[in-house]
Amino acid sequence: MRDLRSLETVIWVVRLGGFRAAAARLNTSQSAVSARVAQLEQELGIRIFQRGARVTLTAEGSALLRYAEQMVDLREEMLRAIADPAAMRGLLRIGISETLAHTLLPRLVQRIGAAHPGIVLDMVVDITPTLRQSLAAGHIDIAMLAGTVDDPRAVNQPLCAYPLGWLASPSLGLPDRPLRLSELTRWPILSFSHDTEVSAALRGLFADAGVPGVRLWGSTSIATMAELARAGVCISVVQLVAAERDLAEGRLRRLEVEDVALPDVGFHVAYIRKPDSHVAATIAALARDLAGAPD
Repeated sequence: MRDLRSLETVIWVVRLGGFRAAAARLNTSQSAVSARVAQLEQELGIRIFQRGARVTLTAEGSALLRYAEQMVDLREEMLRAIADPAAMRGLLRIGISETLAHTLLPRLVQRIGAAHPGIVLDMVVDITPTLRQSLAAGHIDIAMLAGTVDDPRAVNQPLCAYPLGWLASPSLGLPDRPLRLSELTRWPILSFSHDTEVSAALRGLFADAGVPGVRLWGSTSIATMAELARAGVCISVVQLVAAERDLAEGRLRRLEVEDVALPDVGFHVAYIRKPDSHVAATIAALARDLAGAPD
């Protein structure tokens, strides 16, 4: 076994469920993947996979996989600890929530460019459910999202938390005092899409308040929430940090609603532990440092 390449190949075959998918992930041919596995089987004198409709590990292959993952993980740990940051190269696909795209991403991109000039970034801004799916499917390498990724392969680390707030146009003429939810039912309440955790939490809070006639709308875009609130079409519930300029310049005002206590939204950075995850782990640590996350 001259290097870890054959062990990485076995890991990818197992994780992706076949030789063809592993070949695509490793940017090589299916025959090259088969040759690496065959060479490893010959060196070790065992059969690693049972071929059939679906590739499965033999008992010896399962034992090999445990050691292979440990060896590859140790190499990744070594690279993070001692490799020259400037030597990191390749494409890193980042998925990020819109809130963090406004607050964290500009500083993160600047820091990556300075410390890791060999890394090429591909960035997508989306809602948390989509980011979870994209990370699990391997369409992105790292996700910065509200909540965590429920996947046994995922590493989840806390980033930061932002409070939600009620935002409305001054043109609505709402009184400058603590309000009750019943006073807002004239307008729709606009927040995040209905398949997000924030929307689910709001539905629970509104149900507990027992106020009839509350209309909760959803959007994937904070910019849309702010625009519709500025237009007086609705009252929006978003992270206050995303509306600082509108609040400072008087285009929006913050409401106090005394019978509904809005939660903070906690954000995490997540990546899938795999043979080439040391770059994602390094950028995750950088993001946490910029966000001021506790160790």
